[in-house]
Amino acid sequence: MAQSASLLTAAGLSATDREEALAEVRQLITDLRDAAQDGRHLARRYADVLQNVVDEYCNEFEKRAEAALARLEAAA
Repeated sequence: MAQSASLLTAAGLSATDREEALAEVRQLITDLRDAAQDGRHLARRYADVLQNVVDEYCNEFEKRAEAALARLEAAA
């Protein structure tokens, strides 16, 4: 933060302009953190949905494979 303030001072901004710029930067950081957290939640939710779909398909194919194997064994 001190570095940001020194950069803004070096840019020749007034105290009011510096405070406004710092407030804007703080808000941008907050917004970015919130967006990142939202993205992580969304990714977890989609990962859970995908995992459920894969599990359903695996269970269905396993049942079909077992039934086919049973038919083959019965025919042998």
